[in-house]
Amino acid sequence: MSTDSVTEAVLAAVAEAEGVPVESLRESLYEAIDPESLDKLFRSGHAEVSFDYMGYIVTVNSELGVELVSIDDR
Repeated sequence: MSTDSVTEAVLAAVAEAEGVPVESLRESLYEAIDPESLDKLFRSGHAEVSFDYMGYIVTVNSELGVELVSIDDR
């Protein structure tokens, strides 16, 4: 996945899982996490963070790998 920020990587992964374009996601990422803070966290070095967004537990690692687990599947 070629993206410039963690925020873009998260939005792209969720949009792909939902089968819709990023612009069609029904919830703003701001409802789950502050996108600017998320990007800053990963610019400052190695990190891993998980949060709920649009029915998924989203986990992002320092290589910008994004893992989605459906909350219904837990």
